[in-house]
Amino acid sequence: MRIFHSGDNVDQSDQRYKNSGRFVRVLYSLLVFAAISYAVYFFGRPFLVLEGPGTVVAPAQEVAVGFLANVALVHVQPGDRVYPGALLVTVNRAGRSEALRDVGSALVDRAQDVSEVRQSLAVAERLAPTLERRMQEMREALRQTDAQPDAIDLLTRAGLQREYSDARSDLEANQAQLEHLPDLVSRLVDERQRLQRRRSEIAVTWKNRLVVANDVGTVGTELVSEGDTVTAGETMARVFDHRQIYILWELPDDMLRLPYLGEAVTIETANMTIEGQVDRFAQQSGENRTINTNRGRLAYVSVDQADVKRLALKTSVIVRMGYL
Repeated sequence: MRIFHSGDNVDQSDQRYKNSGRFVRVLYSLLVFAAISYAVYFFGRPFLVLEGPGTVVAPAQEVAVGFLANVALVHVQPGDRVYPGALLVTVNRAGRSEALRDVGSALVDRAQDVSEVRQSLAVAERLAPTLERRMQEMREALRQTDAQPDAIDLLTRAGLQREYSDARSDLEANQAQLEHLPDLVSRLVDERQRLQRRRSEIAVTWKNRLVVANDVGTVGTELVSEGDTVTAGETMARVFDHRQIYILWELPDDMLRLPYLGEAVTIETANMTIEGQVDRFAQQSGENRTINTNRGRLAYVSVDQADVKRLALKTSVIVRMGYL
């Protein structure tokens, strides 16, 4: 049996207190160090790292038509991959019935005009010999009165002169018609043929008009629905070119300096981290340039082709770059 003296108990208690105190001091030191480190990180980070939000973007082809139209069919969905000539949308141009009616009415008018002018031309051709003969007769009568001035009185001679002038005017007017009417008939016939072609074009192309893609790309989320009405130039779909994906980086207002072209950056998404480099800066408005050359600046960040397929359009990312 081992006997402990009171002095032994005191020594063991002191040792435990010493160990506890040492542990508390170490823990306290660690907490102070962590707080100081966080403060240094928090306040010093803006001087070490340039960081800002970014969005995955790509050049887009806006699909539109130059007239008011009703969407009949939509052949694609957002995210579909399309190629040149791929069918996107089928539309019916608005006002087709009214346009056909107007062209039909114009065709009736032109057909009537052609018929009337041709009749006038036929009459002028039939009258030409008669008018020529009448003028010759009146000219001969005047010649005879000039040869025998005492055979008739002045009143009769004035009447003959007046009839000769009327005959000559009628002949000249008839000759003008013979020169003018054939050209007018030709123009009216051409106009009628143009209207006939226009009617055929409206009947064929204004209904079930096909809108196709011009380039390879992916259909975006902005897409019309069947039954929608679109105005001239209104976007019906956007086709994005995934071969030219960039990160549009919004640079912070309080940055120490602008990134250099070609400078390396780190891009963080929700599930991966990739590398990129500053490709170019977006154009600034004149007002922004005057107020602050750094404020509201946007930069395009390029990524490797191997990483392009891993980025989805419109994805929000964080772009970082070290100042040092």
